[in-house]
Amino acid sequence: MLYFSFTLLVIAILLTACVNEEKVKYTRYFTDGAQLYKTNCQNCHGANGDGLAQLIPPLTDTSFLRKNRSQLACIVTYGIADTIKINGQTYNFKMPANTNLVPIDLAKLLTYVTNSFGNKQGLYDVSEIENHLKKCR
Repeated sequence: MLYFSFTLLVIAILLTACVNEEKVKYTRYFTDGAQLYKTNCQNCHGANGDGLAQLIPPLTDTSFLRKNRSQLACIVTYGIADTIKINGQTYNFKMPANTNLVPIDLAKLLTYVTNSFGNKQGLYDVSEIENHLKKCR
């Protein structure tokens, strides 16, 4: 019985440690991502992700971000010249490329963007970003 109780205690501690480690990673990515956003994105998309009238799209459309999760790293890295529709509004202003951002920066930036401005979409991992970048058109 003592062995069983000890085993359960160890499992509980390990599970708690994993959850806390994931939470720490998320917090670190989110915080670093906020700085990356301020440096690389805020000038166009605004401090609150509101965009700019009919020229620059907002980053507040959770469904667009979720639906295009696998394309976001490509959009940030290579820019976009296509017309896109966000919150029912059409935008055709060209977004410039940000080729200076490495995958870890993209993971942090996208963790911040997709969990700010009314969005709650969780952590972007570096391996996820690397896989998405391999599939850019």
